Amino acid sequence: MEPSKLPSITEDFQKLECEPDKGIETHEQVSKTQWQSHTRKMNHRSVQRESLNDDLPEHEVKKSMVRASDRSISSTSTCSSITYSSPESDQVFSEEEDLQIKRKTLRKTKSWKTFFTMVHWSLRRQNSWVQLAGHEGNFKASERGHILKKFSPVENACLEALMQDALKPYVPTYHGQVEREGQKYIKMEDLLKGLEGPSIMDCKMGIRTYLEEELEKALLKPTPRKDMYNKMVSIDPSAPTSEENDLRAITKPRYMQWRETVSSTAELGFRIEGVTIEGGPVKKDFKQMKSRENIMETFIIFTKGQENILAAYVNRLESMQKVLQDSAFFGSHEVIGSSLLFVHDRRGFSNVWMIDFGKTSPAPTNLTLQHDVPWEAGNHEDGYLIGLKNLIQTMQETIRKIEESKETQLKESGEGQEETEDVEIKREEKSTIMDTNDTVAKRGLLAQE
Repeated sequence: MEPSKLPSITEDFQKLECEPDKGIETHEQVSKTQWQSHTRKMNHRSVQRESLNDDLPEHEVKKSMVRASDRSISSTSTCSSITYSSPESDQVFSEEEDLQIKRKTLRKTKSWKTFFTMVHWSLRRQNSWVQLAGHEGNFKASERGHILKKFSPVENACLEALMQDALKPYVPTYHGQVEREGQKYIKMEDLLKGLEGPSIMDCKMGIRTYLEEELEKALLKPTPRKDMYNKMVSIDPSAPTSEENDLRAITKPRYMQWRETVSSTAELGFRIEGVTIEGGPVKKDFKQMKSRENIMETFIIFTKGQENILAAYVNRLESMQKVLQDSAFFGSHEVIGSSLLFVHDRRGFSNVWMIDFGKTSPAPTNLTLQHDVPWEAGNHEDGYLIGLKNLIQTMQETIRKIEESKETQLKESGEGQEETEDVEIKREEKSTIMDTNDTVAKRGLLAQE
C-alpha cells in the first residue's frame, strides 16, 4: 500500500524549498508601496544592529546573532519543541549555511511561517522514528523522503542484498551511501513521509538480541562488572543472587542472558521496545513487560482500539511470514537485534517494516537456519519466526478482545434498557392497581351511604 499524497501545504513547502524566489513572488500579498516601506525599516534596523555590533567584542556579536536566530524560530513555529531538537536537526538541507540564507530571505514574506512550521514538523516526525529505531546520535535528517543512518558495513551489506531479495517490499528502500561533514552515512527511505500524526511502535524480534560471538567473547573473560550489576538492579532489584549482591557486580554473560528473560523476548520471541502515539512523547518503559495480556493492552492503547488498523497489521505480518519462507536472504542470515516498525496515521494508513540490520550476519555455510526452533549455543538460531508467529497470534487475540468488549457493552446497555422498561411497566401497573383500589374504595363508601 502506497502512502497517501501529502496535503497541499506540503506541496507548497516543496515548491518553496526548490524555488525560493518564485515562492516569494507568489505568496507576497502586500502592495508595492507597503513592501518598499517595510524594506526601508528593515534596512534601517540592520544598519542600527551593524553599528551596535561594531562596538561589541566579537564573542558578544556572535551571542547576539544566535539569540536573534532563536527568536525568529521559536516565536513563530507552532511545532518547534526542545524535546525533538538535536545537533542534526539543522541539517534539513545540504548545508546549515543554506538554511540560514533561506531564513533571511523568507523572513520577507508571510510564507516563511509556513515554511518553518513544515521544517520543524518534519524534524519532529523523523525524530520519532529515530528515537524508536535506535540511538539518536546514529541518525541525521536528510532531504525530504530520506533519512541518513551512520554507516555500518554490516547493515549496508544487508540492505544492498535485500534490494535484490523477495523481502525488498518489507524493508526501507536503500539509496546508497553519502558523506556529510566527513562522516559516512547510509541513505534510506523515510518511512514516515506523507503521514499525518503518525503513531509508531518498535518491536524487537527473536528469542535473543545478542550474537553468539558476543557471548563467546564475554565468556572468555567473565569478569564481574559493577556497571552490569547496576543495570540489573535498576530493572529488578531482586534479580541478583546473594553472592552478586555481596560483590555488587555481575559478569556480562550473566547479564546478557538474564536480560532476555525479563521481557517477553525469551518466552514469546518478541518484545515491545518503544511506542509513540500521534507524535507524542516516546515511551520505552517496556523492559519488564512479559505477559501476553499486558502486551494486548499496549496494542489497544497504541491503536486506540481500532480493529481495522490491527487487522491491517495482521494481514501485513501474514504476508511477510510467507515471503520470509521463500527469502534467500532470510534463509542464509542470522537476524539478531532487528525490529519490526509499526506505523499508522490519523487517516487510517498503516504499514509494517523490517528495520535495523546492524547485527544481522551470514550464517556459517555448514548450517541451514530454521528460525523457528529454540536456540542452543552453536546452532545460531534466532527464533525470528517464533516471535512473528506469537506476534500475529497476540494481535489476533487483541482483535477478539476488542470485539468481545464491544459485545459486552452492547449487552449491558441492552439489559439496562430492558430493566428500565421493566421498571416503567411495574410503575404503570402499580399506578393502575392504586387507581383501581381508589375506585373500589369510593364505590364502597357510596354503597354505605
